[in-house]
Order: sequence, then structure tokens, then C-alpha cells
Amino acid sequence: MLTIQRVWRLQEKLIKLVGTECTKCGYICYPPKAACPRCGSREVREIRLPREGKVVTYTILNVPVEGFESKVPLIIALVELGKARILTQLTDVEADKVYVGMPVEATIRKSPQMIEGATHYIIKFKPIEKQSSRQ
Repeated sequence: MLTIQRVWRLQEKLIKLVGTECTKCGYICYPPKAACPRCGSREVREIRLPREGKVVTYTILNVPVEGFESKVPLIIALVELGKARILTQLTDVEADKVYVGMPVEATIRKSPQMIEGATHYIIKFKPIEKQSSRQ
């Protein structure tokens, strides 16, 4: 069960994109875990993940789950951040504009769900805006 105390303890690691890397098999995990989900080793070290990456694959949910009725379509993507891949929500983009290979960056958004009456913030990813060339 997620409590406001647990969210408070983890918020800095979650917002700063701190993950864990297994020193045995090299698997990278976000959010951080005490043990490697691939090989079970407890020999993990904290690493900072890049804040920019690209969409590897995605899905668009048009049927809302309870509590997210106003958030459809919900775009869920597998994003590659260096050697890591994380499952995340895309924001600030229309569903028909998402594509595999799209460059994205981390952003902080207010969570639509409250935990024990408190609002918390989460990482989502948004498209990287192309720089316009100046003349």
C-alpha cells in the first residue's frame, strides 16, 4: 500500500530519476528497487537516469480506468533513457502526434490521485520541442 510517508521518502529519487543498476547482471530499474527484478541480486547501486530519451513503443488507452475518466486518451509509452527503459505516461501531446523514435524529456506533473488527502507530483514525459533556427 502506498502511503503519503512512502511517497515523501521516495519523491526526491522519483523526481530526480534515480534508478538502480544491478552489479551482477547490469539490469537497470526505475523506480529504484532493493533487489534486481531480473536476477534477484541485492547488489544494486543507485544511478541517475538521463532526463531525455526516445519512445520505443506506446499504446493509447481510450477506455478510462476509474478515477481517470477526464484523462482519456491516456498515452502510455516505453521510453529509452540511455541503457534503461521505463514505462511512463506521455503528456502535452495529442495521441495522433506520437510516434516510435519521438524524442521526449522528463517533466513534473501533479498526480491526479491523492494519497491520504495529500497531492503528490510524478514524472511524465513530453515531446522535446524543436529549436527554431534564428537568422
